[in-house]
Amino acid sequence: MTRLRVVIVDDHALVRASLAKLLCSYSEFEVVGTAADGHGAIALAEKLKPDVLLLDVAMPGLDGLNAIPLIRAACPATHVLLISMHDEPEYLQEAVDRGAQGLVSKASSPEDLTCAIMSAARGEVMKPSIPLSKREREVLSLIGAGKTNEQIATILSISQKTVEHHRQQLMDRLDIHTEAGLIVHARRTIVAAS
Repeated sequence: MTRLRVVIVDDHALVRASLAKLLCSYSEFEVVGTAADGHGAIALAEKLKPDVLLLDVAMPGLDGLNAIPLIRAACPATHVLLISMHDEPEYLQEAVDRGAQGLVSKASSPEDLTCAIMSAARGEVMKPSIPLSKREREVLSLIGAGKTNEQIATILSISQKTVEHHRQQLMDRLDIHTEAGLIVHARRTIVAAS
């Protein structure tokens, strides 16, 4: 199996080292380089041509958002995934508008981060969150908590058929095509809300 080649860019050495150690613990990834700012990111993208460049948003000098188009121009085959303390929809939209595949919160779980990197490597683009109804948020939260349709129906005092309808609505509205994708999104939503 070919491992995904990843470059990590963050102005904090401890964050770079921690992310590198985390990713190297998975057989799917190979960390081929690290940099401390946007200029270093551009140089490494040109030199190493990684599959995915994991890029911090807030850095001195050339920040992540302004580095995205320059990285994409230097190495169009490299997919950029931003990491940030902020995961508001407007940050994600701006990142995507500038050419990134998406944005992952630094509060995300290791599993969510690795899923996001693999999605970015496939060229998939994250979409900003869509406002959901109160009932859809309840169902999504329970899905993220690992509840079955039967358990969700009991907790919310609705029928299983209604739960199935809400699941399908959520998948359609969020443009998610698999049950696993819905569960990952639901877990990400719980982390962001906590």
